[in-house]
Parts: sequence; structure tokens; C-alpha cells
Amino acid sequence: MDIVKIIREKKLIYLTIDKLSQQLATILNENKLELKQQIVSLIHDGTLFLDENKKVSISADKGYFKAKLTLNKKGYGFARVEGYNDFFIPAYAINGAFDGDDCLVEIINQKTPEDIEGRVVSILKRNTTHIVGTYIVGKSKNVVFPDDERLPQIRIFKNDALNANNNEKVWVEIDMDTISDSSMRGKIIEVLGQANTPKAEQLSIIRSYNLKERFDEKTLQDAKKINQNIEISNFKNRQDFTKQKVITIDGEDARDFDDAISVERQENGGYKLYVHIADVSNYVVENSALDKEAYFRGTSVYFPNQVIPMLPKELSNGICSLSEGQNRLVLTVIIDLDKDCNVLSSKIVEGIIKSAHRMTYTEIKNILLGDALLIEKYQDVYGDILAYQEISQKLLKIRKTRGEIRMNLPEPFILENEAGEIVSIEKRFQDEAHEIIESLMILTNECVAKKFYDLGIPFVYRIHEKPDEEKVSRLSNILTNMGISNQLLIDGDKPITYQKLLERLKGTSKETTLTKMVLRSMMKAKYSPNCLGHFGLASEYYCHFTSPIRRYPDLLIHRIIKGYINGVPKNDLVLKFKNFVAKASDQSSETERVADEAEREVDDYKKALYMTKFLGQEFTGTVSGVQEFGIFVELDNSVEGLIRLESLPQDEYVYDDLSLTLKGKNYTFTIGDELNVIVANANTRLRQVDFDLAGIERTLKNCIVKKKNTNKISKNKKYQNKNKKTNRKKRK
Repeated sequence: MDIVKIIREKKLIYLTIDKLSQQLATILNENKLELKQQIVSLIHDGTLFLDENKKVSISADKGYFKAKLTLNKKGYGFARVEGYNDFFIPAYAINGAFDGDDCLVEIINQKTPEDIEGRVVSILKRNTTHIVGTYIVGKSKNVVFPDDERLPQIRIFKNDALNANNNEKVWVEIDMDTISDSSMRGKIIEVLGQANTPKAEQLSIIRSYNLKERFDEKTLQDAKKINQNIEISNFKNRQDFTKQKVITIDGEDARDFDDAISVERQENGGYKLYVHIADVSNYVVENSALDKEAYFRGTSVYFPNQVIPMLPKELSNGICSLSEGQNRLVLTVIIDLDKDCNVLSSKIVEGIIKSAHRMTYTEIKNILLGDALLIEKYQDVYGDILAYQEISQKLLKIRKTRGEIRMNLPEPFILENEAGEIVSIEKRFQDEAHEIIESLMILTNECVAKKFYDLGIPFVYRIHEKPDEEKVSRLSNILTNMGISNQLLIDGDKPITYQKLLERLKGTSKETTLTKMVLRSMMKAKYSPNCLGHFGLASEYYCHFTSPIRRYPDLLIHRIIKGYINGVPKNDLVLKFKNFVAKASDQSSETERVADEAEREVDDYKKALYMTKFLGQEFTGTVSGVQEFGIFVELDNSVEGLIRLESLPQDEYVYDDLSLTLKGKNYTFTIGDELNVIVANANTRLRQVDFDLAGIERTLKNCIVKKKNTNKISKNKKYQNKNKKTNRKKRK
């Protein structure tokens, strides 16, 4: 019985729930109370809409869409609507919704099918049930101030305080019946520690992203039952690679080892490459507690001093880790390459390996530089290492020819001592040793993806879609205003256009900043059941196969692959996995997003904490961003801070967001400028650092900024530096 269809056909609109259920009961000769319950259920799931006058209508007929809301900490957000590009939801149109809430939204402005602005009409389901904040004991009442400043304060009664003390970080369960725009009530379920201490702050971030650093008892029991020893005689159906010179190559601080390699040179100048990946699916049984927990987590999460693994240590650091000298079960991709490293054939087999050496990127780099002692130490695999170098260089040439976009941006590395104190923060770039492993893994992922695409078996692909046209247009205009010629407006849908642009930027003072802008103009890679290609790699077929210890999509496709190579009929695989690969793709994309945000927030906290040591000290940095409220400067150690407008020299500035310049009569600031700055403030709560210009006397007089004719922004809008509240609000 389709109630919505009947309501539409009979035009039963603008009726109360009671009257609608009565009329439906008469038409259908059904029980009124049961129909009333169905109507309420349809209102709750967003199919029907109950307006402020308590009248019912069909949501779709009013132009309302079901959506999940994702909010940025600056206040705006995006609504994911099935069948549409994400709706942009400005801060004023959030209407009390929280990040992650299920909502009804409507379109309030649509310029193109890709450019949609929406408004939250109603909240269907609150998905924020727990909040992290600071407990404050007051004279008349006790409250928790959430770390997320978008949320209202939480009233805590004494019996619900869990003996928390004033100014402690706490984990609060919200009373969902008390939520309003200005306040709500809750109870403390965990005390995390004194506010502003590193342990409590990092734990607060972990809780706020709903990450689980501990496994439940059932999952741990399943993990402990796994035999940690492998006898080759028990696996006669597997191909034995234990006599091969197999090696792993990872960082010195690597926490899991799920890929290994071996190689054979061919008489015709080609290569037979073996990429061995830990056979995690042999131990994580489908629908087991281990499998369900891995699906929920989706990915391992890495912090400077801590890892939250997807799988318990018995697997991630035990039987699944390809440790030196230990027999390990693997899925091996055997790839035949010609002398130029074009793929001749590939196949996937179940195998057993015994790693001959656990090598590091530093060792490989030094061997390639001719370190005699290391060459002697690894003499048995030295020839193989040279072969890997040859293969990597040839694969790089192939990828460059097809248009791969290479962004050699540094990664911040935060070094802490055993006491948890930050010793240093530095930038780390990839070197040739990293390139070798990356090239071999990209090749493997492509071979696996193409094979299963051709087979037509359900699969999880790693996709990177073409950039959004509006973002491409804006980036092109910015570059043009900077005097940088580009073809983005003409060929912005071709990876090689970006490759050539980045090559043009190499060695310039603006290289790093503009490379980051190019990156932000692109779509975010994600998982999908549809093979849509990888724009950044200029690859037609791509998946994630090589890290099943730390990524659920890899584990899932291992399960699919093993079903196929063990003779499960294609129709059975389609029936079994078709729906689940779509569900797992969405889940894994979301858990990856959450992990990325949590890792970034911990890094930002650590950076702010580190810079508290240097208040008043002078550094040299590069302007990395320009806004009407100030300029951002990045130091050599990757820490970025803001010089606020009121801290700039007195002047009348014109802000041009197409050349990213603040230009005054006497002073001009643009990206790429090198400046000497003084650390003025490091706010660990907001994860922010503020700088002052060195050698410039601060003035209390007003600076005025006028906006130049720019996209979506009115001309000559004034911003005065006395309006500090406005400036702070814009930054959040």
C-alpha cells in the first residue's frame, strides 16, 4: 500500500495527521490508528512533511529533499542529496542543525546543475549524541562548553557530573529531548583529564570524531584465537614464494607491513614483478566480529604519537604483518613487463612468503647513492634494488606521458620524545626510495582494477573525478591575474594540463602555495562501485588493493578476488557483493574523511602547542594566503599563522581575491612574499597561531580594506580593523 501515492492522487493535502488518517481509513477501509502510525513514521523519515501549522504534505511535492548534513567549523556546510551534487548550505541557512544530522533541505539558489545553494527546512534525526567539552563549575549552575563552538552549552546537574572537577575535559551524553539553539542538558560519561594538557586534548579530539582506540571484548577474543604460526605444509594449495628474495620497504617509524616485493629479470630485458600483499581476508572472516569492527572503523588513524588501528594488534602487528624471517600468507600479483615496463600480462594467486629483509626508505636511498657499507650488507638483494629503480623510473615516464599530476608537497613530521614532548616539527619530502614503492603499488592497483572491471564482477574502485568547472574557472582567473599563463579554461578536464601548469610553477616563490591551490581546486578521491577513473593519476582503472591491514576497501576486494580465483561462479559473486560494495564504498569514504579531519586537527593542536615555546621570537616565513582580514604566513617547519589586519602597518589596502593581494599606498602583500614575523599568540584550544610583522611598530589607528571587483563579492566593501569581532568571526 503506497500511502504517498494515494495522498497525491486523492489530493489529501494540508490536513492534520488525525484528519489525514481518518480520510485514508475511509478510502482504504483500514484501521485509522495503524494508518496514523504509518503517517508519523513517514514524517520522521522525511517522506511527508509536518509544517508549523501541524498540516501534512508530501515533502517531494514541496521541493524538499532528504539529506545528510556535513558542517564546516567555519559555520557553513554541505548537504548530500541522492541524485544531485552536494548542496552548499550557508551558515544562515543551517537552522539549528548539527554536523551529521539527517535533514530536509530545499534549493534556494541554483545557477547550474553543479552549483546549488540550499537551506535546512527541518531536522529529521539528530546524529550528534555525544559531545566533548570543558566542564565549568558555576555559582548557580554547572555547564560544559563544547569544543565545537557551533554547539550550545550543556547544562550538567550534580548527579550527572561523574565527580568531574572544574576545568576538566569531559565526554558528555546529550539528553536528546532537551536540544535547542541556545542550550541542552546532558550527563558526563567520561572524564578525559585537565583541560589544556596534551593527553586530554588529543583524547578529546579522538572522542569528538567518535574514534575507538579500544576494541570490544568479542573482537579481541576473535583476534586472540588466531594461530600466530604458519606451517607451509598446511597450505599446499598456495604458491610457495619463500625461496624468493622478498623484501619490505617502509619508513623507520612504520607501524604495519602489508606489502612486500620481489623481482626477476627476463632474458628479453623485461621483468617479472611480484607484489605480495598480506592476506588479511584469510583471518577476518566475513560477518565476524572482526569484520564488522573493521567495516565500522573503515581505516586506521595515525597521529604523531599514536595509531588507532582498524584491526587488533594480533593481526595488524602480528600474523598479517609481513615481518622479516616469518612465513606469511599473501595475495600475490604477478606482473610481466616488457623492457619499457608496459604490462604484458598479470595474474593474482594465493601465496606464502618469508621476507628476507625489512628495509627502510633511508637505507634504499643511501644504497642508490652508493653507500658501500649498506650495499655490502644487502648484497643478496642489491641487484633487485637496482631493478626496482629501473622499473620505477620507466613507470614514472609512462605515467608522465599519459598526464599524471604530480604534487611533491611536503608532509609535516612532528617528532616527540618518550615523555610526549614535541622536540621538533619539520617538512618531509618524498625521495626516490618512496617513489619506488609508490610506483609499484600504483601499477599493482591498476592491474587488479582493470582485471575485475573486464570480468564485470562487483568491486570497490578508488576514483578521482574531474575538477568542478567553477573551481577550475576561478583558479584559472587567479593565475591569469598573477601573470601566469594557463590552459585551464580550455583544457581543465585533462590531467596533462595540470601537469604542465605545475611544471611551470617549479622553482618559483609561489610554487608551494599555488600547488596547494591547484590541489584544492580538484575533487577529493573516494571509493565507488563504479569505475570512473583516477584523474590525478590519469588512470582509467584504479582501486586500493595494497593495504588491507589499514583500509577496509582493500580487505573487501581481497575477499572478492579470492572468491573468483577459487572458482565461485560470477553470478554468485554478483548476487553476493553487488549491493554491499556500494554500501562499503560510502562507509569507507566517510570514515576516511573523518580520519583525515581528526589527523589534521591533532596536527594543528600539536603545532599550536609547539609554538607556545617561541612566543615573542622571530622567524622567517612565506605568505601562503591573503584575505581581507589579514595574511597567512607559513614557516619553514610547516606551521601556518595569521597576521591580522590590525597588526599590519597603517595603510589603506585594496583586497583583490583574483590576484590574492592586499595592496596599500605604502605596503603590498601577496602570496610568495618572504616576511620576518614574530610569534604573537599560540591558541591550543582553537588550534591557531598568530604572528606580528617583525620590525613594524603596531598602530592602534584604523586600517581600511576595500574589496576590488571580484567573484561573488560586492565592490568597495569596507572592513575596519577596529571591528575585531567581525575579523575573528570570519576566520572561524
